[in-house]
Order: sequence, then structure tokens, then C-alpha cells
Amino acid sequence: MYPLIILAPPRSFSSVVSAMLGQHPQMYGLPELNLFAGENVEELIEYFESDGHRTGRRWDGLLRAIAELFMGKQSRGAVSLARKWVLNNSDETTVDVFEKIMKRAAPRIVVEKSITTVWNDEMLGRALNAFPDTRFIHLTRHPRSHGSSIMELTKKRGWSIGRGIYDNSTNPPTLDPQILWHRIHSRISDALSSIPDERKMQVRGEDVLQNPEQKLAEIADWMGLRTDSEAIEEMKHPERSPFASIGPDNAPMGSDHKFLEDPSLKPYRVKDVSLDGKLAWRDDIEGFSLEVIDLATRFGYT
Repeated sequence: MYPLIILAPPRSFSSVVSAMLGQHPQMYGLPELNLFAGENVEELIEYFESDGHRTGRRWDGLLRAIAELFMGKQSRGAVSLARKWVLNNSDETTVDVFEKIMKRAAPRIVVEKSITTVWNDEMLGRALNAFPDTRFIHLTRHPRSHGSSIMELTKKRGWSIGRGIYDNSTNPPTLDPQILWHRIHSRISDALSSIPDERKMQVRGEDVLQNPEQKLAEIADWMGLRTDSEAIEEMKHPERSPFASIGPDNAPMGSDHKFLEDPSLKPYRVKDVSLDGKLAWRDDIEGFSLEVIDLATRFGYT
């Protein structure tokens, strides 16, 4: 028994890709559990309720998953019971909790993606060491469209991602999403270098959205799962996931807000973006750093 874990920075199509894969008849798509943010449940609760997460939204995915899998529904009452379930298991490790969730979804393979998993080396290390046969997808997005998406979210919703997205070589520091893109993708690439090739796959999110039939079949084949037309068709309907909508008021999130509001797969054309040229979000530099260009080129971007 093992999971499929998707590793990616925020705004990298991970919500829709995870939900698509989770609709495969032999897989089960989970919301963001954030379990690798702590070594044990007590530490996880402390992280969930720390000053930086006062809204409590980090809880939502885990509570919705437990409510759905253990209580059979995602009502307000079921979510309250799910919270009690977590508190009653506060002496367990987060890997123990993940394993209980996997057993509940068995024989289907669970698909999980949490942005917190790639937030630092410690959290990513927990994911890599949790289960001996875990499969990993390193999901990427072109740094230019990724940066534009980050800036849009920052401006429209006042979203903050902390100091890790700033260029500290300027005074004052300058907001620059390429910093985040390079930092997280470098972390993922370095960590996965120790994982056998048969357990990891680098996937460009743009390819999945533009040619879902081909890319979804490739992923299913790599997983050793069905690749027939019925299985592929199911994966083209992420909106059918029990977690692809706003949840009850005590756990409404669990994934990207924009995806939850409109989870259906839309026709997609890769945007005409380039690694060359100035950046729309800052005019004091010539463009992407050489480090970003080198890594993006390795991922197949131009």
C-alpha cells in the first residue's frame, strides 16, 4: 500500500491535476491533508493553530477527508466529529494517520498534494520517508505564467506567502515570484535525486491540461493502472470528486479556492510565454536569473 504524492509550488495546476488523477477508478483523490507539516499529530495541531494560520483553514482538507472516509459525508456535524477524531489521536505520528486514511480508501491508491509538503526540507523529507514505495510526481509550470499567476493572486486576494518570495538583494526587498519558483523546484529536484527512477515522474502541468488523454494515459501506465478509454474519461471530470467544491462552513477549503469554485476541466492552450525578456512584475532587472533559466530548460521549457 502506497500513495501517489504530487510535489509542486502553489499555482502550478496541482489542484486540478490531483483531482483528475484521483478520479481514476483505481485511485482516490484527497484534498490537502498537510500531514507532513508535523512529525506527530500534536505537532501538527500546533502548526495548524499557530499565529500564522489563525483562520484555521490548514485544518480543512484533513477534516474533510476524515469526514468523507470515516463518517461517509461532509456535513458540519461530520467535520466536528472528524476534529474530535484527530484530537483523540494526538499521540500518533502523522504517518500513522496517513496510513489509516489510505486503508480506508483501499484498494484504491490515494493521490495527495499539499503545498506545505514542499515548504521546507524537513516537511519534504517526511513525505519522502513516510512509505517505502510512494510514487512522486514533480509537477511544473512555466516560470513566467507561474509568476503572473502568483502576482494576480497577491493583488486580487491580498494573498501573502511570506518573505521567501522576495529578492533580498534590493533595498527594500522586491517581490519576485521567480525566487519562490526556483527555491521550491530546486528543493524538489534535489530531494527526488535519491528516489529510484521508477518511483518518480516529472510532469509539465501545461501538457496535462492541453492534451489530457495522452498525458493521463502516460501517468496511469507508469502507475501500472488501467489506461482504457473509460478510465481516461473519468479522469477528465475532476468536478466529480467529493472534495471538488466548497465544503461545510467549518471546513470549506482543502484545496485552491479558485479550483473549488469552478473545478471542471476547461479547454486549454499553452500560453505563448518565453524564458527570454523582461518580467511583467518588475522592471529593475533584465529578466529571469540564469539559475531559473537553467532549471526551466531542464524541465523542457523555452
